[in-house]
Amino acid sequence: MPRLNPLFIAIACTYPFCGYADTADAVELTSVAVQGTHTPLSRQDMAPSSDISAEQLQALTITTVEDALKSQPNVIVRKRYVGDPNATLGIRGSNMFQSTRSLVFADGMPLHYHLQTRWSGAPRWSVVAPNELEKLEVIYGPYSAEYAGNAMGGVINLTTKTPQKREISVNGALFQQDYDINGRDESLKGGRFFASYADKIGNWSLFGFYNHLENKGQPQSLFASSDSSDENPTVVSGGLRQKDAFGDDVIIYGDSGVVDTSTDLYKLKAVYQNDGFEWRNTIAYEQRENDTTDTRSFLKDANGDTQYGGHYIQNGTPFYATDSRSRFGDSRQDRNSLWLGTGITAPVSDHWYAKVDISQFSILTDERIRTSRKPSDPAFDGSENIQEFKGSGWQTLDTKLATDQLFNRADMSLSAGYHYDLYKLQINTGRYNPTNNEPQSSQPDSGGDTETQALFSQYQWRFADDWDVNVGVRYEQWRAMNGFRKEGQHPDRKEHAWSPKFAVGWQFAPGWSTRYSLAKATRFPIVEELYNNVDITLTQNIANAELKPEQGIHQNLNLSKQFDRAELSINLFYDRVQDTIFNQRIVNRRSTFLNVEQVNTKGAELTYDIHGLFHPSIDMIFNTSYTDARIARNSYTPESEGKQFPRIPEWQNNLIVTWHALPQVDLNSHVRRVSNSYNTLDNSDTESNVFGAIDAYTFVDLKANWQVTHQAKLALGIDNLLDEEAYVHHPYPGRTVILEGGYRF
Repeated sequence: MPRLNPLFIAIACTYPFCGYADTADAVELTSVAVQGTHTPLSRQDMAPSSDISAEQLQALTITTVEDALKSQPNVIVRKRYVGDPNATLGIRGSNMFQSTRSLVFADGMPLHYHLQTRWSGAPRWSVVAPNELEKLEVIYGPYSAEYAGNAMGGVINLTTKTPQKREISVNGALFQQDYDINGRDESLKGGRFFASYADKIGNWSLFGFYNHLENKGQPQSLFASSDSSDENPTVVSGGLRQKDAFGDDVIIYGDSGVVDTSTDLYKLKAVYQNDGFEWRNTIAYEQRENDTTDTRSFLKDANGDTQYGGHYIQNGTPFYATDSRSRFGDSRQDRNSLWLGTGITAPVSDHWYAKVDISQFSILTDERIRTSRKPSDPAFDGSENIQEFKGSGWQTLDTKLATDQLFNRADMSLSAGYHYDLYKLQINTGRYNPTNNEPQSSQPDSGGDTETQALFSQYQWRFADDWDVNVGVRYEQWRAMNGFRKEGQHPDRKEHAWSPKFAVGWQFAPGWSTRYSLAKATRFPIVEELYNNVDITLTQNIANAELKPEQGIHQNLNLSKQFDRAELSINLFYDRVQDTIFNQRIVNRRSTFLNVEQVNTKGAELTYDIHGLFHPSIDMIFNTSYTDARIARNSYTPESEGKQFPRIPEWQNNLIVTWHALPQVDLNSHVRRVSNSYNTLDNSDTESNVFGAIDAYTFVDLKANWQVTHQAKLALGIDNLLDEEAYVHHPYPGRTVILEGGYRF
C-alpha cells in the first residue's frame, strides 16, 4: 500500500473555505457530514445510539467541544479544567484511560489519538471549535462493521455546520473559578474568543475562523509523604496532614502549581455541493501551550527556609518527602499540529453512492521541557530536560460504496468499503539549552509504527413489514513495525482478525420497536503500549511488544417507544472481553502494559426525552445508566479477580430541564450524578475526597440564554453551582461562572 501523499491532501485543501456564524442560526445551516444527506451511506440499524441536537446543545455550557458530551448516557469525559489537553473519553465498559476503545470523528475525519493511551490518549478535541458544532451522535459498541474494534466502547460523530449565506460572526466568553484548597486562595480566570467569516458563492460554501482560548487551571497534583526512619530529621512546619486514597495518614508537602494553558486554532473549510455530489475540504492549524511555573513546597525549616525534599519531622511525626527537587521544577509544553482532510460523496448510478475520505494529522512540534529544580532553589544550575515528539502523527483513508436497493429490491440494502491507517510515534529525550531555546542534546528514546488495512461489508434485509435483519463482517490486517528503544529494535509483527456482526429488529406495535445486536470485535495494540518506554524521576513504564490483541463478544438488547411528544429507550448490554490491555504495576515505581485474561461487563441504560413536561414551555432530558464491569481472570494480579474494573462508575445520571420562559429567553438546569470508582485493579483505594481518589459527585449546572436581537445573544452559566470538591485522581474544577456573548453581521 503506497503512503498517502501530504502534498495531494494540501492541494485538495487550497480552494476557498467555508464556515458558519452562530448556533442561533441552526435553521439556516445544513450539515457537512454524510449522515445529514439521507443517502444509503448513512449508518445502518446495527447499534444503539444517542443524539443531541443544536437546540439541546444550547442547554449546556460549552467552553470546549467535549463539553457537548457531558449529558450523554454512559459517557464520561475526564475534563479537569477548561483547556485540559488530556480530556480522556470513556464509554460504557471502556474506562476513561482506555481511550483506544473509542473512535471520534468530525465530519468523517478522525480525531481519536491512537498513538498513546491513559492520560495522554485524549482525542484532539481542540481542533473543533464549540461555535462550529451543529449536533453530535454517540454510537454504542462495535456493532457496525464500518468501524474497527476500537469501537468496543463506542463512536462519537461530531457534525459541524455549513453556511448558506454571507455572514461575519464574533463570539466571546469569560470564565472564573475561585479556588481555595490546600492553602491556595486564588481567583482563576480565563477567556475564549471566536471570529469567523462565512460565505456562499454558487455551489461553494466557504468558511474561515480563528478560535483562541486561555485559562488558568487549578493545581493538578499534590505531593504526599511516605514513612521515614531517619535518626536526624529536619524539624519543619507547613505540611498538611491528610489521608491518601488508600486511607493511610500522609503529610501533603507541596503542589504542582496553577496551570496556564492557551490554544490558538486557525481553520479553513470549503464544501462544494451540486446535485448529490459533495466535496469537503478542511485544513486546521493548532498551537497549544501549557505552562506551570508556581509549584510550591509547603515545608519551612526553623529558619523559615523552604525545604524541597528529604527526611523531616513535624509535630512529632517523622516523614520522608521524596528527595527529587525536579518535581518542583517549572514545566512547559509547546504543541503545534496540522490537520488536513478531504472527502467526496457522489452518486455512482441509480441508488448507488460512493464516499471517500482522506486525512492526515501531523504533530509539527511537541516539546515538553522541565527544569531540573525550581528556579528559585539556590541549588538550581540552569539545566533543563526535554521530551520531544518527532515525525509523529497519522494518515487515514476510508472508502465506502452503498445502495438502498440491492438487485433493484427496495427491501434490501448493502454497504461495503476499505480502510487504511498508519500511526507513527517517536519520542526523543535529552537536555535543553534555555539560552538559545534549542535542544542541547537529544536522542531517540522509543517509538514505532502501526498499520491497519481493513475490508468490511454490511447487508440489511427488511424481510417483513415489521422485521429487518442485518449481517456484517469486517476483516482487518494489522502490522506493528519499526519498533525501537535505546536497547535495540523490536521484531515486526503481523496479525489479522475476522469480526462478524448481526442484528435483528422488530416493530411489534405502533411506536414500539426492539432490536438485538451481537458482534465480535478485535482491538489491536497501539504504539505506546507496544514500544513507548518512559523513565522519569518518579515513574518508569516499560512497553510490551508482545501484547495480545483484545478480543470481545458484545451483545445489546434495545427497547424503544415513540410518543407524540416524548421518546423512551432502554438498552441492556453484556460484553465479554479477553486479553484486555491494561497498565499494571510490577514492582515499586515500575509498571507495564499487560493482558488481563477476561473482563465481563453488564449493564443497562434508560433515556427519556419529553417536550412539554407539565407545560408546553418546559422540556426535559433524563438518562441513567448502570455498568458492572468485573475482572473475571487476571493471573498476574489474582487478588483483582472479582473486583470492579478501574475508573468505570457503576451509576451515571443526567437530568436537564429547559424552561422557555420567553420567546427570547431560555433557562436551563443540568444535574450530573456519578458514583465513585477505583484507580487500582484490586479496589484497595477506598478513601473519598482526597487526591488520588476517583470520587462520586453531584454537579449542578445552570445556564440562561438570551437572544437579545436577531444579531446579538448573551448567556450566563454556572458550572458546579454547589462548589462540590471531587477528585478524578486529580481535582475537578470548583464553582465556575461563564459569561458568553456573540454578534453576527
